[in-house]
Amino acid sequence: MDLHESLHGTASTVRRWLLLEEPGPWGPEAVRDNRLDPALMARIREVARPLRMRVVLIRRVLRRRGASPERRRCLLAWTAPEDGWVEEAVLDGPEQVLDLDLEAFARGRSPGLRQVDHPLYLVCTHGSHDPCCAEHGRPVARALADGLPQQTWEVSHIGGDRFAANLLVLPQGLYYGRVPADAAVSLARTHERGEVEVPYFRGRTTYGFGVQAAECLLRGQTGIRGIDDLPLRSSRSEGDETVAVFAAPQGGSYHVRVRTTAASDDRALTCHAQRESAPPQHELVDWHLASD
Repeated sequence: MDLHESLHGTASTVRRWLLLEEPGPWGPEAVRDNRLDPALMARIREVARPLRMRVVLIRRVLRRRGASPERRRCLLAWTAPEDGWVEEAVLDGPEQVLDLDLEAFARGRSPGLRQVDHPLYLVCTHGSHDPCCAEHGRPVARALADGLPQQTWEVSHIGGDRFAANLLVLPQGLYYGRVPADAAVSLARTHERGEVEVPYFRGRTTYGFGVQAAECLLRGQTGIRGIDDLPLRSSRSEGDETVAVFAAPQGGSYHVRVRTTAASDDRALTCHAQRESAPPQHELVDWHLASD
């Protein structure tokens, strides 16, 4: 579903990710509707909720190479602008998720698992949640899996079905939307060069929507592509406006003002939407480079 809506400032705001391998099938609510023990999954959700963890399911694109009934991977990803990380455990059973040091993880500390030292590319292919995710996401997942099989996962719903194909890059927590299959591997290579693929960039999971939009719009104005070239110094809200200050790579700082309003027309935002609503839209009001 393409409503010609801007991608800017639309990434889900998540800092802690718990990703559990489950080859499928996945129902409309994947963490609830799957082949794992319902009582166990309810307990995992119960534990994760107060720790503010986002629980999602993952699977390999070629599922015959995925988890066995006994052994599966669990990934814990801490997404932060400058010090994100991912650690991995191979579990003998899904119940061992509850044996991991999730309290430490929730505080941003290592739970003592094996460190994952390469980027991960997670593509939403959750067709039972929204058909667009399967239609647009699966070709992207296949393209990435062909080139980067160990780094690519299908993932259950991560937000923004209308922007399919959606791609989440960990550990940085970068969201991309409307990614074409023939651009997927190039986007990954761009990321591994330390750059953002600006035309598909939705924002960072660690920022609020206004700050996400400010970064996206600033990159569009300046052409700055380095992932770490615009560290956030401060942000504040003023009514319907967000003011974000980013360190500039050449010295000084960029001051960006963004206004957030509702779109002028209500619309169905997903294929399964029960009612229409007006999505937020972000407008660049002003930006300038200031000396420190």
